[in-house]
Amino acid sequence: MAVSQSKLMRASLFLCLLLPALLHAQTADWPDSRGNAAMTGTSPVELKFPLELAWQFKLMDKPKGQAEMLVSSAVVRSGKVYLGSKDGKFFCLDLVTGKEIWKTEAKGAFDGAAAFAGELVVVGCQDGFVYAWNADTGKEVWKFETQAEIHAAANVWTNPETKAQKIIIGSYDYSIYCLDAKTGVKEWAAETGYYINGGSAVGDGKVVFGGCDSVLHVHDVKTGKEERQIEVGAYIGNNVAIADGVIYVSHYGNRVGAYRIADGTKVWEYGERDFEYYAAPAIWEKGVYVGGRDKRFHAIDRVTGAQLWEFRARDRIDSSAVICAGKTAIFGCDDGYIYALDLKTGKEVWHNEIGAPVKTSAAVAGNYVLFGADDGVLYVFKNGK
Repeated sequence: MAVSQSKLMRASLFLCLLLPALLHAQTADWPDSRGNAAMTGTSPVELKFPLELAWQFKLMDKPKGQAEMLVSSAVVRSGKVYLGSKDGKFFCLDLVTGKEIWKTEAKGAFDGAAAFAGELVVVGCQDGFVYAWNADTGKEVWKFETQAEIHAAANVWTNPETKAQKIIIGSYDYSIYCLDAKTGVKEWAAETGYYINGGSAVGDGKVVFGGCDSVLHVHDVKTGKEERQIEVGAYIGNNVAIADGVIYVSHYGNRVGAYRIADGTKVWEYGERDFEYYAAPAIWEKGVYVGGRDKRFHAIDRVTGAQLWEFRARDRIDSSAVICAGKTAIFGCDDGYIYALDLKTGKEVWHNEIGAPVKTSAAVAGNYVLFGADDGVLYVFKNGK
């Protein structure tokens, strides 16, 4: 049956109007704490400066005798923000208004970022439990007990054959766990030599993580079988990143390194000063970008390990950067500022004074950029026009 030209024109107009909304919906979420399961720290959103403070939300008050009020990095889905705080509260907030939607409490701090699996939001806690709540209501669906506190961010892997989702998370009981996302039942666990601090990156069919045993652990993500250990010689305090068959890691041995995932061969090692790295590396095209406790932000050639440029801040940088649209690196600093740098030159394009150390990684969700600070407050900025 023939379709009239007017109907085709109306259909085309409808698609033209719908497409921007669909594209916005794809980029308006931040479901992974580092942008994706491989933890490369990237976002497709192009930032326009100056960013404007849209709202802020106080997650906790300062207890007596406590120097800092750490909050976790945020994740965002369907217009809702999810993050926890050091006093054991976990929040769901409206992305646009900052209004509290629901809140729950546990008996330990929430240090690592949450992840999403189906209708659930899943996070580890320093009381030793992994919690799964209904993301809309905050109702507990399941919890899984490890044998020690959990500081690591959660990650999600989807089995390409069965489409079943799995939660990957490490604990201070020296073990990494793979849990069925629907039920919380343990699929497999793998023991290491010491505490696991950072999230586990998933890529190339592998799960890769480090910890206080100074080793990069490479396991088959489906079975948990250990494939290799790579000695780096110092504590690994945060997540690693995986890109194009290479593992990128920063550590307390004052170095950033690149290792082939297939055989563990060291590709290069970078480090000019005797200051450790806590922040995780971000990867974009031919660059590796990471802040250090030498008060500098480093851009490193991804192929050779040579320095591309560096930016000098006023204090150490423990915040893991996010690369936005391949143009800007945005991160926080212990000097109380948020910085945005031009990715090609390292020149500062924008900064904002929070007034308290910013250790969290940014969440970049559509028109919003979110940072938690050590004053117990979540700061949410709106993209410039």
